[in-house]
Amino acid sequence: MKKIIFVLLLILIAAVVGAAGCLNGGQDADADNSTNDTVELPPEPEPEKPAGPSSGADIITSFTSTVVAVNPLPEGFTHIATRTVLSHGQGIGIQDALNGYRNMLTYDNSNVYLSVYRCVPPNTADKQIQVMIASHQDKYGNDSKVTTVTINGHDAVLLETTVMDTPQEGRYILVWSNWSGDEYENSYLVVVNGQVNYSVIQMLAQASNL
Repeated sequence: MKKIIFVLLLILIAAVVGAAGCLNGGQDADADNSTNDTVELPPEPEPEKPAGPSSGADIITSFTSTVVAVNPLPEGFTHIATRTVLSHGQGIGIQDALNGYRNMLTYDNSNVYLSVYRCVPPNTADKQIQVMIASHQDKYGNDSKVTTVTINGHDAVLLETTVMDTPQEGRYILVWSNWSGDEYENSYLVVVNGQVNYSVIQMLAQASNL
């Protein structure tokens, strides 16, 4: 009888120990699972890109000679040369010596130019446009005409003169600013002019996609 009771006690102790082991094992498994679980963070939003002069125009982000490259050229244009220039020597009404690139082309044996000048804050491209307007009106008086036109979805200023003799810089100067809109960043003055009709200047300006 004592042997039977002893055996039953051993069986009972073994059962209790086994149950405790299962409980601990489950807790350890839960602990391991909680340790291995990874929490996925939501992706960080991409920084907003600055708004350009329009949705249809390219923002100038790298100031190299490629800013005045036009590819493909519209029919009738021939590329002659691309050079570095200073704005005050181009007859466009700017006294400041802005660094720029000028693309010289011909159309029907007449010269036409696409130029881009870098403007450093606080002397922005928009301020230079106002200087050009004032200079144009002072130079030609009643023979000057200033209008706003649309190029590649954004506003541009057309400076026109009605004098009898065609000026050296051409009868039409089309100008606009290209920049992100941040007053602390460089802005760019885009100028198209030449000894050609306005339709040719407009064609080149649109092909520039600036």
